[in-house]
Parts: sequence; structure tokens; C-alpha cells
Amino acid sequence: MDYNEYIEEILGSIGNGLDGLLSGFTDKQYELFGARDFISVIREVLSGKFSLDVSDVFSFVLSLCGTSLSSLLALLVTVVSVSIAYSIIGSLKGGRCSDSVSGAVRFASTASVLAVVGVSSISMFTMCAKTLSSLANQINAIFPLILTLMAGTGGATTASVFSPSVAIITGGLFNLIINVLLPLLITAFVFGAVGNAVGDSSEFGKMSGFLRNAVKWMFGTGFFLLSAVLGVQGVTASVMDNIGIRSAKFTIGKYVPVIGGYMSDGFNLIVSGGIAVKNALGYTALVLLIITILPAIVQIAAFSLCLQLAAAVIEPLGNKQLSNMLYGMGKTVTLTGGIMFGAGFLYFILVLIVMSAGNVFL
Repeated sequence: MDYNEYIEEILGSIGNGLDGLLSGFTDKQYELFGARDFISVIREVLSGKFSLDVSDVFSFVLSLCGTSLSSLLALLVTVVSVSIAYSIIGSLKGGRCSDSVSGAVRFASTASVLAVVGVSSISMFTMCAKTLSSLANQINAIFPLILTLMAGTGGATTASVFSPSVAIITGGLFNLIINVLLPLLITAFVFGAVGNAVGDSSEFGKMSGFLRNAVKWMFGTGFFLLSAVLGVQGVTASVMDNIGIRSAKFTIGKYVPVIGGYMSDGFNLIVSGGIAVKNALGYTALVLLIITILPAIVQIAAFSLCLQLAAAVIEPLGNKQLSNMLYGMGKTVTLTGGIMFGAGFLYFILVLIVMSAGNVFL
């Protein structure tokens, strides 16, 4: 069996179970990924034909920005229009407009903005939860294959070290984000909105700030600990595996009579082929990660900028209460984007560490 046949045998053993990770992709995402078949992309990576062009990624991001901004344009126009109407009514106060009418107009304008912003917010938080679930599914599907290939190519110690770490990330950190941090951010979002809507943001502003700070500390602590543990464990385990693989190769070549040299060459074939597939699988996982998380990051960034722009535009119109509400919402949305980016970055460095730690030197 030559090298290419051995590679195809490994790819055949992986199967097409990974294709389910591509479900829900748009045509542009499939185009950027390179194919609708996961194994086909791995083959192209192994042959050197696949490359993630920066210009293609940039075009993809621009298309996402255009779609997000066009969908949020109605929100911006509605908020500014309501603020202008409120400013006009407020200028009539003390003349034709009584205090009760002015209060009713203020409540109506705030309720209108909350309704429009609330719909977009629900869509954004739902999209974040789905994206995080998709990232967790990717880790659960891809990393057992990577660790199996690593163990089969002499990286058994490294694989045994990373197995619990992967479980902690998917079962711990991602569940923490989805089930704890996102609900806390939604609560902070609601407190900030309600506090300004009722007329006295100080009643709920401190609670909203406390929830945001709690989210920052919990996510920051978990991110730092997992990153540190992964880095230290990966380096240590890799050293032990390299010693073991070199010893096995030396033993086969020197102490197996007659065919020891041939078996040593076959051993090189097994190890190098497995490492090549493992790294190609890891590279494909990185491409899949980028394509999956980019729409969420762009949409969150556009939504946050839209809220803060609306707050800046309407503040000179005299509606400071509504401006403060939108600015506080924008801060919560920005923090949500930071958590999404951090989760994706942890996934990214996990793949890089596993790819580098499992490369034994023959």
C-alpha cells in the first residue's frame, strides 16, 4: 500500500458523518468553504489545492455587512423619527401641550422604540445561541477524530491529555455561555431598557451594570484558565510522545531481524499519513469555524453600532432618556459580541495547539 492509498483508507474510515456540520449554510458560506462535502475539502487541503483566499473572506464580510446594515436601517430610521416627533412635542410643552400629553407622548415614543429594538434583540440573542451550539457540535464531532488520529500516530499521551480538556470546553464553557451568561446578558439588557422606560434609570442601571460585570468576570476567568491549561498540557504531553515514538522506531529498526528496516519505513508511512490527515482535518475545522462565526460577529457589530449611532444622533434632539437607553443596550450587545469572539478564539487556539502538539518528529 502506497502513501495515497493509505490516506484514502483513513479518509474512508472517517466517513461522511461530518457533512451534517454544514447544514444551515447559505450558498455564500458553501462557496467560501469550497464544497458541500467535508471530506472533499480535506482531500483538497491534502493535495495543496485548497486555500482560503483573504479577498474571498473580505468579500464575504462585506456582503454580511451589507445585509446586516440594510436590515437595521429600518430600526435606525424608526428610532430617529420617533425622537424627532418627541422633540417637536416637547417644544410645545407649556403652550398647547399639557404635561399629561407630553408624558403620554414620551411613553409612546419609548414603547415604540422598545418594540422595534426588542424584535431585533430577540433575533440577535437567538442567533448567538444557535451559533454557540453549532460550535459546540463541531468540537464534539471533529475533535474525537483528531484525537483518535493523534493516538494512532504515536500521540497517545497527548490525546489522553486533551480528551478531558475538550469535554470541559464543550460541556463546561459553552454550556456556561449558553445557559448562564447569555441569560444574564438578556437580563441586563432588559433591566437597562426598563430602567430608562419608567423614567429613572438609576433604579435598574446598577443592576444592569452588575450583571454585565459578572459576565465579564466569569467568562474572563474561564477563558484564562482553559487557555493556560491547554498550553501547558500540550507542550508537556508532546515531549513525552516524541520520546516514545523515537524509541519505538529505533527498536523496530534494530531488533527485528531481516525485515526491521522495512517495518521501520512502514512505521514512517503510518505516522506521517495519520499526521497529514489530522492536520488537514484541523485546518478544515478552522475554515469551518471562521465561516460559522463570521455572520454572528458581523451582525452583532452592526447592531451595536446601530444602537450607539442612534443614541448619538437623538441626544442633541433633547431625548436624553431614550439616548441613554439605547447606549446602555449597545454596551450589552457589545459585550455579547466579545463573548462570541472569545468562544471562537478559544476554539481556534484549541485546534492550533492540538495540531502542533500531535506532530511527532520521525
